[in-house]
Amino acid sequence: MKNEYLVTKEGLDKLKEELLYREGPKKDEIKQILEEMRAQGDLRENDGYTLAVEDYKSNEQEIAKIKDMIANAKIVKAVKKDVVEIGDSVTVEDETGKETTFKIGGVGESNPIHNIISSDSPLGHALIGKKLGNKVEITTPRGKIQYTVKKI
Repeated sequence: MKNEYLVTKEGLDKLKEELLYREGPKKDEIKQILEEMRAQGDLRENDGYTLAVEDYKSNEQEIAKIKDMIANAKIVKAVKKDVVEIGDSVTVEDETGKETTFKIGGVGESNPIHNIISSDSPLGHALIGKKLGNKVEITTPRGKIQYTVKKI
Protein backbone atom coordinates (compact mmCIF):
# COMPACT_ATOMS: atom_id res chain seq x y z
CA MET A 1 0.00 0.00 0.00
CA LYS A 2 1.35 3.40 -0.94
CA ASN A 3 1.68 6.29 1.44
CA GLU A 4 -0.73 9.15 0.98
CA TYR A 5 0.83 12.57 1.46
CA LEU A 6 -1.56 15.24 2.66
CA VAL A 7 -0.43 18.61 1.33
CA THR A 8 -1.86 22.00 0.57
CA LYS A 9 -1.95 23.27 -3.03
CA GLU A 10 0.98 25.57 -2.18
CA GLY A 11 2.92 22.63 -0.74
CA LEU A 12 2.41 20.56 -3.88
CA ASP A 13 3.56 23.49 -6.02
CA LYS A 14 6.73 23.75 -3.90
CA LEU A 15 7.40 20.03 -4.31
CA LYS A 16 7.09 20.40 -8.08
CA GLU A 17 9.48 23.39 -8.05
CA GLU A 18 11.97 21.42 -5.93
CA LEU A 19 11.78 18.49 -8.36
CA LEU A 20 12.44 20.74 -11.36
CA TYR A 21 15.44 22.28 -9.56
CA ARG A 22 16.90 18.91 -8.54
CA GLU A 23 16.40 17.35 -11.99
CA GLY A 24 17.77 20.41 -13.78
CA PRO A 25 20.25 22.93 -12.36
CA LYS A 26 21.24 20.85 -9.31
CA LYS A 27 21.91 17.71 -11.35
CA ASP A 28 23.85 19.71 -13.97
CA GLU A 29 25.99 21.33 -11.26
CA ILE A 30 26.85 17.95 -9.72
CA LYS A 31 27.68 16.46 -13.15
CA GLN A 32 30.01 19.38 -13.87
CA ILE A 33 31.82 18.88 -10.55
CA LEU A 34 32.14 15.14 -11.26
CA GLU A 35 33.67 15.86 -14.67
CA GLU A 36 36.12 18.36 -13.16
CA MET A 37 37.16 15.85 -10.48
CA ARG A 38 37.58 13.04 -13.05
CA ALA A 39 39.86 15.32 -15.07
CA GLN A 40 42.19 15.64 -12.08
CA GLY A 41 43.32 12.04 -12.44
CA ASP A 42 43.53 9.39 -9.70
CA LEU A 43 39.99 9.08 -8.32
CA ARG A 44 40.96 6.88 -5.35
CA GLU A 45 42.62 9.78 -3.56
CA ASN A 46 40.32 12.51 -4.81
CA ASP A 47 38.09 13.62 -1.93
CA GLY A 48 36.29 16.09 -4.19
CA TYR A 49 35.23 13.26 -6.48
CA THR A 50 34.03 11.14 -3.55
CA LEU A 51 31.98 14.04 -2.21
CA ALA A 52 30.52 14.73 -5.66
CA VAL A 53 29.49 11.08 -6.00
CA GLU A 54 27.80 11.27 -2.59
CA ASP A 55 26.03 14.50 -3.64
CA TYR A 56 24.86 12.78 -6.82
CA LYS A 57 23.47 9.79 -4.90
CA SER A 58 21.80 12.05 -2.33
CA ASN A 59 20.21 14.17 -5.04
CA GLU A 60 18.90 11.07 -6.86
CA GLN A 61 17.39 9.76 -3.61
CA GLU A 62 15.72 13.11 -2.98
CA ILE A 63 14.36 13.14 -6.56
CA ALA A 64 12.84 9.68 -6.03
CA LYS A 65 11.34 10.76 -2.69
CA ILE A 66 9.81 13.93 -4.17
CA LYS A 67 8.41 12.02 -7.17
CA ASP A 68 6.79 9.56 -4.75
CA MET A 69 5.33 12.40 -2.71
CA ILE A 70 3.93 14.10 -5.81
CA ALA A 71 2.50 10.84 -7.18
CA ASN A 72 0.77 10.10 -3.87
CA ALA A 73 -0.17 13.65 -2.90
CA LYS A 74 -3.67 14.42 -1.76
CA ILE A 75 -4.47 18.11 -1.74
CA VAL A 76 -6.26 19.22 1.39
CA LYS A 77 -8.39 22.35 1.28
CA ALA A 78 -9.19 24.33 4.39
CA VAL A 79 -12.92 24.54 4.96
CA LYS A 80 -14.54 26.81 7.55
CA LYS A 81 -15.40 24.57 10.48
CA ASP A 82 -14.76 23.99 14.15
CA VAL A 83 -12.02 21.33 13.92
CA VAL A 84 -8.36 21.99 13.06
CA GLU A 85 -7.20 20.33 9.84
CA ILE A 86 -4.35 20.68 7.36
CA GLY A 87 -4.59 23.98 5.51
CA ASP A 88 -6.17 25.82 8.44
CA SER A 89 -4.79 28.90 10.16
CA VAL A 90 -4.94 28.44 13.92
CA THR A 91 -4.43 31.00 16.65
CA VAL A 92 -3.13 29.56 19.89
CA GLU A 93 -2.37 31.12 23.25
CA ASP A 94 0.53 29.91 25.37
CA GLU A 95 0.68 29.83 29.18
CA THR A 96 1.97 33.42 29.32
CA GLY A 97 -1.02 34.74 27.36
CA LYS A 98 0.96 35.29 24.16
CA GLU A 99 -1.07 34.53 21.03
CA THR A 100 0.47 33.20 17.83
CA THR A 101 -1.18 32.25 14.55
CA PHE A 102 0.12 29.28 12.58
CA LYS A 103 -0.92 27.83 9.26
CA ILE A 104 -0.89 24.05 9.31
CA GLY A 105 0.75 22.67 6.19
CA GLY A 106 1.03 19.11 4.97
CA VAL A 107 3.88 16.68 5.60
CA GLY A 108 7.22 18.48 5.35
CA GLU A 109 5.49 21.80 4.60
CA SER A 110 7.02 24.13 7.13
CA ASN A 111 8.31 27.66 6.95
CA PRO A 112 9.04 29.13 10.38
CA ILE A 113 9.57 32.60 8.93
CA HIS A 114 5.95 32.65 7.73
CA ASN A 115 4.56 30.73 10.76
CA ILE A 116 3.75 27.66 8.67
CA ILE A 117 4.09 24.43 10.63
CA SER A 118 3.99 20.93 9.22
CA SER A 119 1.21 18.56 10.25
CA ASP A 120 3.93 16.09 11.26
CA SER A 121 5.65 18.58 13.60
CA PRO A 122 4.92 18.11 17.31
CA LEU A 123 2.67 21.19 17.49
CA GLY A 124 0.99 20.58 14.13
CA HIS A 125 0.31 16.96 15.02
CA ALA A 126 -1.09 17.97 18.43
CA LEU A 127 -3.41 20.60 16.90
CA ILE A 128 -4.96 18.38 14.21
CA GLY A 129 -8.49 17.43 15.24
CA LYS A 130 -8.73 19.96 18.08
CA LYS A 131 -11.63 22.38 18.59
CA LEU A 132 -11.86 25.92 19.93
CA GLY A 133 -10.89 26.03 23.59
CA ASN A 134 -9.05 22.69 23.50
CA LYS A 135 -5.64 22.59 25.14
CA VAL A 136 -2.61 20.79 23.73
CA GLU A 137 0.69 20.11 25.43
CA ILE A 138 3.91 19.51 23.56
CA THR A 139 7.38 18.67 24.79
CA THR A 140 10.19 20.86 23.51
CA PRO A 141 13.90 20.90 24.32
CA ARG A 142 13.05 23.67 26.82
CA GLY A 143 10.32 21.64 28.51
CA LYS A 144 6.57 21.23 28.16
CA ILE A 145 4.46 24.00 26.70
CA GLN A 146 0.68 24.17 26.82
CA TYR A 147 -1.37 25.97 24.16
CA THR A 148 -5.07 26.77 24.01
CA VAL A 149 -6.82 26.89 20.61
CA LYS A 150 -8.31 30.39 20.35
CA LYS A 151 -9.32 30.68 16.69
CA ILE A 152 -9.55 28.42 13.65
